[in-house]
Amino acid sequence: MAAALSLGNATAKTFDFNPDLRLGIDAGTTGTGIVLESRINGTFGVRAGFDWMPHFEFPMHFSIQVGDDGDPGYDEQGRSRFDRMAGYLEEMTGFRIDQQVDMIGEPHFHNFKLLVDVYPFRNKHWSFTTGFYAGPSVIGRAYNRTEDMTTLISVAMYNNIYYKVYEIEYNDETELNGVFMGLELPPAVNEKILASGRMGMHVGDYPDGTPYMMEPDKDNMVKAEMKVNAFKPYLGAGFNGLIDRRNDRLKFAADCGIMFWGGAPKVYKSDPEDHTEITSLINLNGQVGKYINISNKFKVFPLLNLSISYRLYK
Repeated sequence: MAAALSLGNATAKTFDFNPDLRLGIDAGTTGTGIVLESRINGTFGVRAGFDWMPHFEFPMHFSIQVGDDGDPGYDEQGRSRFDRMAGYLEEMTGFRIDQQVDMIGEPHFHNFKLLVDVYPFRNKHWSFTTGFYAGPSVIGRAYNRTEDMTTLISVAMYNNIYYKVYEIEYNDETELNGVFMGLELPPAVNEKILASGRMGMHVGDYPDGTPYMMEPDKDNMVKAEMKVNAFKPYLGAGFNGLIDRRNDRLKFAADCGIMFWGGAPKVYKSDPEDHTEITSLINLNGQVGKYINISNKFKVFPLLNLSISYRLYK
C-alpha cells in the first residue's frame, strides 16, 4: 500500500504503509488463546494476547479421623473412635457421616501476555523471545463436593461439642454438664468425646511434628487455593514459517521457554480463620500429598505453544 504527501502540483514525499499485522490463535501449556502480533522490522517483532486454561476437574480425597495421634482407637467390638463418635452424632442429629470427603480441583489459569521477538539470523525464521505474562495469583482451586456437605456439617457439629467440653474441663468445672443446644449429655459421653479428640482431616504435620487437622470453615466447606506470582517474566525461543509458500497470509509458529512464576506454587486453606500454607507441611497424606509433591518440582513453568496466524493487510 503506497501513499503520497502533496502540496499543489508538487509531490513532497512518497512512502509505503504496509504493516505486517497478524491475528492468531495458539494452544499449549498455557491453555488456548488469541494473539495480535506485528513484525516491526527485520529484527524485532511484538506480540500481545490473552491465554486461558480450559475448564477441567481432577479428584482429591481426604479421610476424616478422630484425634490427632493417628491411632484409630479400636474397642473390644472392633469399632474405631470415628465409628463410635459417628454413632453418637447419628443418634443426636440423624446424620450419617462418611469417613471420606471428596474434593474437586480445577485450574484457574489465565494471563495477558506481552512478548518481544528478536530475529538475529539471516533466515528470519528463528527468534529469541522475552516479555511477561500477567494474571491472577490464584491459579487453582479445590473445594468439597456438595454430596459431602452432610458429613462436613456433622464434623462441624461434633467439633463444636468437643470444644465446649474442652472449655468446661479446663475451666475447673467439677462435672461435664450438657453442652449441645442446651441439652444435657451424659457425663460418660462427654468424657469419651474429650478423650477421643476433635474430628478433622489429617493433611500433614507442622515442621515441629504437630499434626495439622483441616476442619470445615464457617460455611461448612473445605476449600484451598494454589498461588504463584501475578507477574511472570518469560524467556524463550521460537520458530515460524509459512504454511503454504504460495500464500504469505497464513503462518505457523512454535514457541518454547520458561515462565518465572516465583518458585514452586503455594497451597493455602481458603478460610479467613485458618490460612495455613499446606505446602509448608511435612508428611503430606494421600492424593493431596502426591499433587503437591508434583507441583513442588515446578519452580518455573515450562511453556510450549503452537500457533497459527493470519495477516490482516496484504
